Formats: sequence, C-alpha cells, structure tokens
Amino acid sequence: MIREVSEFSNPVRAGTRQRGMMMFMLTDGDRRILHELSRNGRLSNKELAARVGLAPSTCHGRVRLLEDAGVIRGYRAVVDPQAAGAAINALVSVAVLDHARSQVTDLVPLMRALPGVQQVFLLGGDRDLVIHVATADVPALREFIRINVGAHPDLGQSQTQLVFEHAVGVAPA
Repeated sequence: MIREVSEFSNPVRAGTRQRGMMMFMLTDGDRRILHELSRNGRLSNKELAARVGLAPSTCHGRVRLLEDAGVIRGYRAVVDPQAAGAAINALVSVAVLDHARSQVTDLVPLMRALPGVQQVFLLGGDRDLVIHVATADVPALREFIRINVGAHPDLGQSQTQLVFEHAVGVAPA
C-alpha cells in the first residue's frame, strides 16, 4: 500500500523490498535534489536546501532517504586522468568466448578490479564488454591489453578506440 504524501514525503511501499532496497517513488523535490547533487556532490546541506527550496533539516532527511533507498549510491571525485598521470584513455570492446557466455556477468567485477580500469559496461550485440581503461602511455595500454585481454582464457576478439575527450555527467554549475 502506498500512502498519500506531500511533495517531500517519502512514498515507500511498506514492507516490500526490491534487491534489498525499499521500493521508492521519486518526488519532484527528490528530482531537484538529485539534479543539484549530480552537478555538484560537494554542496553543503545548507546550499542544497536553498537551491531546492527546502528547510535544511527536511533536505537532509530527503538526502538520507535517497541514500538509504539506494537512489544515491555514492559520491565520487571526477578526476582528470591526464593530471593524475593517465594521459591515455581507451575503450576496449571485447567478445566473450562461447564457453564463458554463462559466466559473462562474473567477468565484470574481475575486469573492474584491474589496475587502470575506470568503468566496465556489459553489452548486448557483437561485443559483450567495453572496458574503459586509463594508462600512462600507449605502451602501457598495449601491455594492459596483452596481459588482461589477449591472454584471458574467456575473452576473444577485441577492438580498442582511443578517447580524445570525455565529458562526464551533467555540466558543472
């Protein structure tokens, strides 16, 4: 049963869980909070509350509910790879071999744990994974692919594209 609620109340389906989280219905206020935090995750609660038109205590409560419901999964720094010594960014598209198809989802955390891997995408289509990797230079990228992709017993053909520019998420405020 869903309770009738105001814009900033928490419409939660009582007693039901989906993948360990309460079923959560976003309000317009929640969407404004998410928009502001996606632009700048370091906003103080006071500043966030002012931007979305809430009392600071109400805003803090809504953010906590969004975190507890799994809508906000974390806060991260957006790092400039070149400034951090990883001048080469590449997307490595990989096909999983037939014998490993049933375990393709197991490969995602394995690939994600490799040094230099920024993101891993599980896809449908002729390639099964895209691995976003950042390395210091082209020889380091070549070595990454040779050791972690080319020699992996479950991975087949790969194709690598260099990233010239990468814009992340919502433009800064």
